[in-house]
Amino acid sequence: MANDLEAEGDVTWAATCGLTEELGRFIAQLAAAELTAGRVESAREILEGLVVSNPYDAAPWAMLALVHRRRGNLVAARVCAEVAKRAAPVDEQVRLVRAEILLGAPEGRSAGKEELSALAAGEGEVASRARTLLSVIAA
Repeated sequence: MANDLEAEGDVTWAATCGLTEELGRFIAQLAAAELTAGRVESAREILEGLVVSNPYDAAPWAMLALVHRRRGNLVAARVCAEVAKRAAPVDEQVRLVRAEILLGAPEGRSAGKEELSALAAGEGEVASRARTLLSVIAA
């Protein structure tokens, strides 16, 4: 199995239609550009299409979690972050997004801090962001 969600023999809509991983990443980059430009609804629509076409790909789920957080829909953000974590439990970027989402709810704050602490012990961009978030929380 590729991740905690994928079942043996599952065929996604993306695979049926010939949507390659490379094309999926390109579409995700388009959604990221839309989000950066402030076109949140456009980003949401693109990402929802990606998660429908391949529900086993963690990246669009994590990005969709950020979109829902920006829209103020914390329940949807949490659901998307949890699906992303199940799809890619060791992916640092997915874990960072989930931690950020958890920090937004009182019942998840402790788990979010714990995840950030674990990520902050590493190196790279994710670790740096985790350390920054922890310092802001502590202030």
